Amino acid sequence: MQVKSDRVENPMRTKLLPLLLFASALLFAACTKPTLAAITQPMTEEAVMNGSYSVRDGQQTVQLAGGKYEAGQGADYMQVTLLPDIAYGDLNMDGVPDAAAILAENYGGSGTFLSLVPVLAKAGGAHPEKGASLGDRVQVKSLVAEDGVVKVTLLVQAPNDPQCCPSQPQTRIYAYRPGGFGLVLVSVSSQTADGKQRMITIDLPTPGSEVTSPMTLKGSVTIAPFENNLAVNLYDASGTQVSAGPLAVSAAEMGGPGTFETQIDLAAASVPAGEVRVEVVDQSPADGSIHALAAVYVVYK
Repeated sequence: MQVKSDRVENPMRTKLLPLLLFASALLFAACTKPTLAAITQPMTEEAVMNGSYSVRDGQQTVQLAGGKYEAGQGADYMQVTLLPDIAYGDLNMDGVPDAAAILAENYGGSGTFLSLVPVLAKAGGAHPEKGASLGDRVQVKSLVAEDGVVKVTLLVQAPNDPQCCPSQPQTRIYAYRPGGFGLVLVSVSSQTADGKQRMITIDLPTPGSEVTSPMTLKGSVTIAPFENNLAVNLYDASGTQVSAGPLAVSAAEMGGPGTFETQIDLAAASVPAGEVRVEVVDQSPADGSIHALAAVYVVYK
């Protein structure tokens, strides 16, 4: 009789074990908090086209419908449009694809003011943030978003161009920065009339490094600037410019490649401790437009 009883109980235990394991899995799942990637959906075109965007340099917010908004008459007229150029990539490095979009603002005149806007994927939907100005009636040729940066190729107005018809090829790279900064410009390169690339490279300090005073600033240019002088600008953690000055370039010939190296006394310049933006710029003597730019963020100890 004992043997018969064992044969009846074993199958019951076999059936109960999977049920117990399944119940335990459900309990574990119920007690486990979802990750950010689990609760945040990747960005979609529909979400971008129907987001709420800041316009008029942050003074107003408008709700787009199908990528458009139009209201007012006369002096109060405003038309806001999203261009077809939308790039998808992880901007804030949280593992979920975001988007970069081009917003065009018109207020009834001939000007059409373009800005590059990061649209972050967050719980609850699309969250457009502060945009970066691209200019009036510039022409965007390509847009790529990847690993926290956005690359834009465009045509901007050369010194002799009418505002309507930009002809100067330019490439800009923006990096996403949290804390309300949005996309910040970290690189500008352009082409000369004969197709040569005008670019600045900063070798020292390296991005994200800790620096002390004096700080070594070292790098190179593909084309030496006018009178072999660049400008170096320093900004504090809030984005306020705290220092500006010339930066000499050494070049073997006029308009040829060159290098620069200097020591910057951060203490004498009253640069506050903390994050500092180090920016090197080649500006046009004709109209002040930017030929080339390079910027790095460092921590001043």
